[in-house]
Amino acid sequence: MATVRICLLGDEGVGKSSLLTSLVKDTFVTGRIQSVLPIINLPPSLGTPENVSTTIVDTSSLPQDRDHLKKEVRKCNVILLVYSDHYSFERVALFWMPYFRTLGVNVPVVLCANKSDLSPAGTSTAQIVTDEMLPVMAEFKEIDSCIRTSAREHHNINEVFFLCRKAVTHPIAPIYDSKESTLKPVAVQALKRVFYLCDRDGDGLLNDKEIHDFQMKCFDKPLSDADLSSIKRSINRSSSLAAEGEKDGIDIDGFLTLNKMFAEKGRHETIWIILRKFQYTDSLSLKDTFLHPKFDVPTFASAELSPAGYRFFVDLFLLHDRDNDGGLNDSELAALFAPTPGLPSSWVESDFPSCTVRNEAGYITLQGWLAQWSMTTFEEPKTTLAYLAYLGFESADSKSTTSALKITKARKRRNKPGRVERNVFLCYVIGAPHSGKSALLNAFLHRPFSSTYHPTIKPQTAVNSVELQGGK
Repeated sequence: MATVRICLLGDEGVGKSSLLTSLVKDTFVTGRIQSVLPIINLPPSLGTPENVSTTIVDTSSLPQDRDHLKKEVRKCNVILLVYSDHYSFERVALFWMPYFRTLGVNVPVVLCANKSDLSPAGTSTAQIVTDEMLPVMAEFKEIDSCIRTSAREHHNINEVFFLCRKAVTHPIAPIYDSKESTLKPVAVQALKRVFYLCDRDGDGLLNDKEIHDFQMKCFDKPLSDADLSSIKRSINRSSSLAAEGEKDGIDIDGFLTLNKMFAEKGRHETIWIILRKFQYTDSLSLKDTFLHPKFDVPTFASAELSPAGYRFFVDLFLLHDRDNDGGLNDSELAALFAPTPGLPSSWVESDFPSCTVRNEAGYITLQGWLAQWSMTTFEEPKTTLAYLAYLGFESADSKSTTSALKITKARKRRNKPGRVERNVFLCYVIGAPHSGKSALLNAFLHRPFSSTYHPTIKPQTAVNSVELQGGK
């Protein structure tokens, strides 16, 4: 988003124009101010959180200006609704909020109690929030946040417009259900993937080093030991798990609890920083350019895993072979594919893992695992790239997953046989019924010969590696 458009609304006399002039002049302007100020454009250099510019539109609440007000409300990204006394506060719930709903707009609202300098002596912000703001926020979920300001004292002027920008650049609605006081399922799913990728040793806990690495990746600054201890204590107090304090790190429930606390305390921008660092969009889906980077395979060439790609899949296999039996059982496979949508559809169609090398228990071996990914990369390189993104492939010298793949030299079309510089081949086995095609495929996977005839109902796939002379 290049520009955040803020629509400034409220009854006449609540101080909308004074707020704007106080923002622009950086001081309170005495004397008469025109009732509706012209549109104000603020460049990103004035401290916008996501390097976006800001457009602020002042409006009139007079009945004769209602058509113009409607147009501006429908064009804006966020509404700044201002009140300053009991009457204008009552109008928030009785007129303004229902009016926005009748217009069918779906934008966040920031509620601003202006002229705090005129409040009766002894009136605290906490009292205003409790008595006025929280009840109306509970009634209207569109209200993203609330704040007290004073144009005369230049109190919270920059902050109120920062809240407006934050309501757009870091919206609470997609990640937190304030009615149910829970993180929304799509946010939970995204945060679980973040946890799995940060749990480098796969033990189900973020240890201190993993937490520090996570902190540096997301926020580019270290986490002090005191802050880490404070985070752990906060999780323990909020968690319903009595054994939380006995663990050596933060488990997935504690991680979700921590992010829920961020949302409840109005620090949802922290959650967005985390999600965006892990390539999530505003709709909480992974960026299409991240899942599907540009990768074209020329005619007569093919795609294969690069050494970095092979190393990544080897490490992934070894990490999730928790019982060290040389194979991935069903639970280990489920844990490995947890950050993804599940097995690739082509794997399901080829009846994985029976299509490749398995151990005596029927679990896929490292040899079969690498062969399966080699075949997938050869036939569907874009599928491999997407799963590399889901599974957290990172290259030291490239931000793209394409460094895990390589393009083979294109074959030349010529009559005499020439050297083919590739390591992955696709072979079709064709023949009459009973000629032994399935037996050949089973033998290729080192499975015992069976004299019982089983007709092939659907295409059968066998994926394995072949050892050449010299041990290649």
